[in-house]
Amino acid sequence: MWPVLLSSCAIPALIQLATLPWCPESPRYLLIDKEDKNLCMKALRRLHGDVNLSAEMDEMLEEQTALEGQHAKGLWELLRDRALRRQISIIIVLGSAIQLCGNDATYYYAVYVFRAAGIPNEKIQYVTIGTGCCELITAITSNLFIDRVGRRPLLIGGYGMMAACGTLFTISLTLQDKTSWMPYVSVICIFASILSFGIGPAGVSGIIPMEIFDQTARPAAYMINGCLFWINFIIVGLTFPFLIEGLGSFCYVLFLSLCCLFALFIGLFLPETKGKTFLEISEEFHKQNFKVPSRTSEDISMERSQPVAT
Repeated sequence: MWPVLLSSCAIPALIQLATLPWCPESPRYLLIDKEDKNLCMKALRRLHGDVNLSAEMDEMLEEQTALEGQHAKGLWELLRDRALRRQISIIIVLGSAIQLCGNDATYYYAVYVFRAAGIPNEKIQYVTIGTGCCELITAITSNLFIDRVGRRPLLIGGYGMMAACGTLFTISLTLQDKTSWMPYVSVICIFASILSFGIGPAGVSGIIPMEIFDQTARPAAYMINGCLFWINFIIVGLTFPFLIEGLGSFCYVLFLSLCCLFALFIGLFLPETKGKTFLEISEEFHKQNFKVPSRTSEDISMERSQPVAT
């Protein structure tokens, strides 16, 4: 079945390719990069329908004014920009955390734990599929909570819960062969950790670069975020077998420690972006990057229009 399962990835890719011609362009791209207000309004109507779009349009016009005369930043230019240092550090941490939090390690132990809990071997594969479905469902439903709860609480709560589940999971794995009911605790920890990951980091991490970078820096920021995601995915995949061999059931101590550090970093350095315009978010980061009094939107525009020193 492996060839069939691997080739099944082509189905969603083909569906996406077939539907992309009917998807509207990004309204911000049309307004700020293409400077076409009419196409921007058409795209907004296609996305939102017949509703009042004045508030969203005013916010994009403010961003357009602040970025007037600027061009899209390249990767090296983005990394040298002092006004974006805090934002870059945040996407570096978030792009790495999504893989270094130990979610994949949980799946590694799933079969062993389910077998110890008395689940028949022929049923284990379906239970494992169920854990993956739980992550998918929570990642989708997290969109319902992002604008109500906020980004920071979901990220901090997600990594905090994963650290707590990791602690209990390590204890239950250690006592798995000594206490008859410990395998059931391990099963609960697996599902709780996956649910915490899905409703927090998996659902929120992808939108943070869009909200903390302006239109000129977003493409390069997303490139950094995507590269870190796959680099850390490869690192975890290559090193995890050696961690298992050397640490056994205690390998999760490394991941839960990292989850605690990620939650602490987010609590200290990531401002809440819920319900804020780009200029308000930019102002918060300006205070953190330069430690100077507040600026107006004209100050932001003048500062960002200056070339970066070589």
